[in-house]
Amino acid sequence: MRTMHTLRNVLTPSRLRVALAGGVALASYVAHQTHTVQAQEKESIFVINGFYMAMREKFTKPSASIYYYLVEWDPAKLSWEDFRGKVLGATDPSTAAEGSLRKEIFAKWQPLGLASEPNVGDNGVHASASPFEALAERLNWMGASLEEDPFGKAMIAAGIPKATIMEWTKDPQVPFEGKKASLFDLLEDLDYGECLTKAQQIAGVPVTKPPPGKMQAFVFIKPHAVTDGAKKLVGSKFAEVGIGVYKEGSLDGTTIEKNKLIDNHYYAIAIKASLSKPAELNPPAPKQADFEAKFGVAWKDALAKGIVFNAVDGCAKLGIDGEKMDKVWGDAKKAGDLVKFGGGFYAGRIPMPEKPKGKPVEISNTSFFQSALLVVYALLGQ
Repeated sequence: MRTMHTLRNVLTPSRLRVALAGGVALASYVAHQTHTVQAQEKESIFVINGFYMAMREKFTKPSASIYYYLVEWDPAKLSWEDFRGKVLGATDPSTAAEGSLRKEIFAKWQPLGLASEPNVGDNGVHASASPFEALAERLNWMGASLEEDPFGKAMIAAGIPKATIMEWTKDPQVPFEGKKASLFDLLEDLDYGECLTKAQQIAGVPVTKPPPGKMQAFVFIKPHAVTDGAKKLVGSKFAEVGIGVYKEGSLDGTTIEKNKLIDNHYYAIAIKASLSKPAELNPPAPKQADFEAKFGVAWKDALAKGIVFNAVDGCAKLGIDGEKMDKVWGDAKKAGDLVKFGGGFYAGRIPMPEKPKGKPVEISNTSFFQSALLVVYALLGQ
C-alpha cells in the first residue's frame, strides 16, 4: 500500500498509467518467453531402410551367433530343388514339407531349446538357393577365394570373366531374354551343370559342356535356433539324406558385425541401410520430388542439413536399438511418413526423442509489481 501511495504522489495519473502498462508488458514478455521455450517444434530426422535394423541386430548383437555347415552331395542323388524343398523346407516353417528341417524345428522348438516358436523370419535354418549363391556365400562368410573355390574355378573355366562373377555376387539386375531380372532369381534351384550353362548364357559367352562336379551349399542355423538340440537335428538330417559335411563351426555376433557379413548377405537392402551413406545414394528425380512434396524439404537440402541417416547411423542418432527402430519405423509407416525411392529403398521421417521439459516460470503478484516498479524507476530516471 505504501508503494502505491508513493507512486500517486510523484506521478500524474497519465504517467502512472504509462508506468503500470510498462510493468504489465514486461511481465507478459517474461511469461511469453517461458511459454515459447517450452513449445519448440519437435525435431525429426530421415532414416533410410530403418526396417532392416531389427533383422540385422539379431545377427550382430554380442550374444548372437550362427552355426554353419559347408555341405556337398552327388547331383545324381539329390536335386537342388529337392534339397531346398524337402531337406530345408519352405520359408514359412508352418507349411514346410513334413520331415524337412524347418518343419521339424517348428514342430519341436520347445524340446530343441528354442526360446520361441519359429516364424517366416526366424525359421531356423538358412541354405543357399543355388550353386552360384553358395559360391557367393562362401566368398562372404568363409572368406573363400574365387580362384580356389570349386564352383568358382568351374565358372572361370566356363569363360565367365572374374569381374562379372564378383559383380554377380551382389545380385544385380541383369538382362536376359529381352528383360532384366535378379541374377539370383535366374539361377535359383538349378543343379550344378544347369547353373553353369545358364550363367554362360547370361554372361553372353559361348556355351560349353559343363565339367562334372559336386553340389556344394552353405547352410547355417540362425541365431534364434542355435542350440545343441538343433545342431544334432541338422547333422542327423544331412547324414540321413546322404549330404556330407566337410566343414562346420560358429561365427559370433561381434565377428559378423565387424566384417559386415550379414550386410553383405542381404546386400540389396543393406547397401542402402548400412553399407552406404545417404549422400552416396541417388534417388530418381521423380522420387526426390515425391520426397519434397511429402516432407516440405528437398532431398539435397535435407542432406546439406545433415538430417538424413542410414539405418545404423539413425539408431545411433536417436539413441535406440534395432527393436525400437522397428517400432518407430512401423509408426512412421502407419502415419504415412515413408517415401519409396525404389525396390528395397525407403526413406522415413522419424521424430527425435523429446527432451526433458523445464519447469515453467510462474509470474506472481509480487513479481508483477516488481516489474512495474522497474519501469517506473526507469521513467523517473532513478
